[in-house]
Amino acid sequence: MSKAAVRAQRFVMGTLLLISILLINVGNDIGKYIIYFIIFMLYLSALTGFCPSDVVFEKLFGKKGESQ
Repeated sequence: MSKAAVRAQRFVMGTLLLISILLINVGNDIGKYIIYFIIFMLYLSALTGFCPSDVVFEKLFGKKGESQ
C-alpha cells in the first residue's frame, strides 16, 4: 500500500477509536462494539493477511509504485 493510503487508514482507525471512547464515556454501548469490530479486523488481518480496508484504501489511493 502507498504511504498516503497507510496514513489515511491510520487516521480513520484513530478517529473510530476516538469516537468509540467518547460514546463509551457518555454511556452508549455502541462504542464497545466499534472497538470489538476493530479488534476483530486486526486479528483477521494478522491471521489471514487479508483486510478489507486495505483493499478499499488501495482502490482510493492506488497501489504502491503506481504512477498517479
